[in-house]
Amino acid sequence: MQPFDALTIRAVLDEAKPLLLNRRVDRVFQLARDELLISLRSKSGMVHLFLSAHATYGRICLVKQAPQGAKNDRAPQNNSNFALLLRKTLASATLVHIEQLPGERIVDFVFSSTDEVGTASHKVLTAEIMGRHSNLIFWDKAKEKILTASHIVTKEMSRHREVAPGLTYKRPPGQERPNIFKVTREDFSEQWKLLKENFEKSQNADATGSPVSSFATLEQWLIHTFTGLGRNLSEEVILASGSKSPVCEALKESDSEEKVWSVIRLLGEDRINFKPAMKKDLSRFTVLSLIPELKEASSIASGADSAATLIGANSEATEIGAKIQTAWKHFPAVNDLIDDYYGAVEAREQFQQLRERLRNELKSEDEKLASRISVASQHIRNEQSLDEMKRSGDLVLANLGTIEPGQTDLEVEDLYTGGSEKIKIKLNPNLTASQNAQWFYRQFSKLRSRQKAAKLSFDEASKKQTLVETQLKQLETAQTNDELRALRELIIGRKPASAMQQPQQNKGQAADKKKAGKPRMLSVTSSDGWTIYVGRNRHENDQLLSKLAQPNDIWLHILGSGGAHVLIRVPASKQEPPLTTLKEAAQIAARLSKGGTSGTKVRVVYTQVKYVKKLGKDKPGQVRYENEKTLEVDTAAPMPKCMKQLFSH
Repeated sequence: MQPFDALTIRAVLDEAKPLLLNRRVDRVFQLARDELLISLRSKSGMVHLFLSAHATYGRICLVKQAPQGAKNDRAPQNNSNFALLLRKTLASATLVHIEQLPGERIVDFVFSSTDEVGTASHKVLTAEIMGRHSNLIFWDKAKEKILTASHIVTKEMSRHREVAPGLTYKRPPGQERPNIFKVTREDFSEQWKLLKENFEKSQNADATGSPVSSFATLEQWLIHTFTGLGRNLSEEVILASGSKSPVCEALKESDSEEKVWSVIRLLGEDRINFKPAMKKDLSRFTVLSLIPELKEASSIASGADSAATLIGANSEATEIGAKIQTAWKHFPAVNDLIDDYYGAVEAREQFQQLRERLRNELKSEDEKLASRISVASQHIRNEQSLDEMKRSGDLVLANLGTIEPGQTDLEVEDLYTGGSEKIKIKLNPNLTASQNAQWFYRQFSKLRSRQKAAKLSFDEASKKQTLVETQLKQLETAQTNDELRALRELIIGRKPASAMQQPQQNKGQAADKKKAGKPRMLSVTSSDGWTIYVGRNRHENDQLLSKLAQPNDIWLHILGSGGAHVLIRVPASKQEPPLTTLKEAAQIAARLSKGGTSGTKVRVVYTQVKYVKKLGKDKPGQVRYENEKTLEVDTAAPMPKCMKQLFSH
């Protein structure tokens, strides 16, 4: 996935400013912890500004529709103190200024508003789109004081910069490298000269001397020498310049410096002709379309009309252009590109996560059923033992008169075969002849009942295994999130065999269960011996807080995404849980969430239950909280041992 860089922000704002400036705020929605949608009205209609400070999908763009109506996927979900203060302050405020810090991923949205006594003031909503350090900060321009923020940053979380209400708003620490959008020809030449010198030193370094750092490619050199561009933009610059990518080859060409500068010079121009496009496989997007294959497709398309009268002319070139056009999707506006690209990436990520989760669940169920079938098969195959018990009982009963007290073996002719062969039957010397016969009959009865139950279990498990295998095939052929959600409902609706075999509880048992008060919740034990409760859906999340949690228990949830509520039970001594337990609980909260992508780092918030408030009975599982702290969780790390207990439930 391509990150949201400074050039893309510039392209988005160039289009959005004429539609946003001097518009009045109509409504403010908080879609998630770090996501806002601001609707502004004017005589020409409504405009909707989307701001996301998500660690992975952070972006700024205009969207076509506000989250109104039940059918809209972007319905408002959170009502935190952050959102409430924004709604109160920005009610009927006017957006008067939008400014991007040059070459930075920081944008100020300045609103003119009036307070309760009618005094006019300027409030600034700053969007800092900087990966895991992203934030939405609302502050007073005159006093330079922070009013609120989507993510509070304390001293314990960052030694360089605190973000909290009442503190002075300060910009994030800058970098000493030159900005790619403001670099001059002289500065660029100086940096190119340093590149040559360092490369020569690295080639001539002694074997005993310290190696001189050098860059393998021009893309690496651009990223580490200048600010304002990332991997994708640096690759596009080098491709557009036509220069060789390896430094050793580029420096051999006398015109490489001029080629690269000719493209970088375009980035610093006041007016840029943006041409947004993205690859249909979502591997990258561009707002400049300087990539050679896009230029080639554009030139082929423009020359197609003039060559249309020539039979067979440019047939090969036209075919190449068609392939390029099928690989890329073009957009009339950069905002449309950003909304479409990140929406598609999020949908794909959700699809992959949901499919992987369902695949693991189905495979786990299939393994359990296979084990159950194997055990049942062993009992079913044990028909010989069943016949031997019945035969032994009959033969002992037929020879009661010949068996003496204390006898250990009975050797008699086998009446069932009709032959003269004799068989030996082991007897219990402590039992009488009649009691020995009864013992064989009892064992026969037990084996017969066990075999009958094994057959029922075998048939039931076989049917379920067939169903699971069918669902696995459906899972692999599913193409959309809707298909996966429909399959998930079928999987969730499947009752376990134990539940199907259990008789219905009588009224007295139901009354006893009701008196128990606390619902049965999924729980695991940490490596330190602490109990961790997990809510698997919104109703269990609601019960976790309303019926199970105590004020001093620790509540955890992934930051900025939907997911499981996790609770660490704190004993009456009110001691704090060990760091190991806290990290294990955070891993569970991260992995059982929409944002806990495998291989990525996410943030998990935690606080005491007494600081967590439910939003209402009609919104189960939705809460607001304060006094929170955060932990960074790497979902690529090995799964905690206690979390593996979840898959045994």
